[in-house]
Amino acid sequence: MNLVQSPVRTVFMGTPEFAVPFLAALVDSVFDVVGVVTQPDRPKGRGQTLASSPVKDWALSRHLPVVSPNSLRSEEGRGFLKEWTPDLIVVVAYGKILPEEVLGFPKWGCINVHASLLPKLRGASPIVWAIRNGETVSGLSLMVLDRGMDTGPVLEQTRILLDPQETVPSLTRKMIDVGPGFLVDGLLKYLSGSVAPVPQRGGGTLAPILRKEDGRIPFETSSRVVDAHVRAMNPWPGAFFGSSLGMIRVGSGQVLEESSVAGIPGKLLAMGRSGIDVACGVGSYRILTLQREGGKMIGAGDFLAGYRFGKDEILGDLPDKALKSPSVT
Repeated sequence: MNLVQSPVRTVFMGTPEFAVPFLAALVDSVFDVVGVVTQPDRPKGRGQTLASSPVKDWALSRHLPVVSPNSLRSEEGRGFLKEWTPDLIVVVAYGKILPEEVLGFPKWGCINVHASLLPKLRGASPIVWAIRNGETVSGLSLMVLDRGMDTGPVLEQTRILLDPQETVPSLTRKMIDVGPGFLVDGLLKYLSGSVAPVPQRGGGTLAPILRKEDGRIPFETSSRVVDAHVRAMNPWPGAFFGSSLGMIRVGSGQVLEESSVAGIPGKLLAMGRSGIDVACGVGSYRILTLQREGGKMIGAGDFLAGYRFGKDEILGDLPDKALKSPSVT
């Protein structure tokens, strides 16, 4: 049943592929999407050719007005407000903090979909950090944006279970499967008055934006943490370590042993077609697929057919200068 008496003038703000199904759900429902705001075109690929965001591409394909302001803090950047006069702004992975002039403009406020169960994992990378932290449950929160970083009151939440071998792509897929319907249903309830914003309570945790150096594999921790790290840091910035062969990126692996101390963290324990076994602070970890700089991700057996680490080598950190190289990504 339609709980909204008349179409609500809605502006959508989003940027990556993740946001596209949410925009599509709004367009295909009772909301009157009068315009779309997304990040400016960015250089992409080896040729650094300017490329538009997935949200922009989709919006233009549906003949929706699109703007890509460099900043929302100038009157020019916020010109879409006066042009489109939205009653509601919906935000999904837009990528910028909204200034007060935007937050206070629409009658129904700015409603955001955040990919965690707030107040857990506030910030730019909640999907990554849910996996990296070993969470067994995450979810989506529909919230009213305020001046803080994901600190506004919550309207609705939905829980999503994480599998033991969850990856960023698989968890993202789960959220896309349930998210668009969750958004539309929650908005209809909010606009009809059947749900109201509830302030967040309890201590929040953070999911900060990722840096290249965050990908370094922490062999000094337990093998279970290493496994979570590898699953969380792919595809970006990649899970990697330094070695006599240079920077090595790990695509996948498994916990081999998780209770005893196997040796110096990072020490190679065994190498063979089944994998490359590495000692961790507690337990050991088997690398199944890996990649040299400039090469392809391949199985451990194929890798060892062409390359060999030093005997009793201890895998470890990269020099700072290596982390600044584009090849790390």
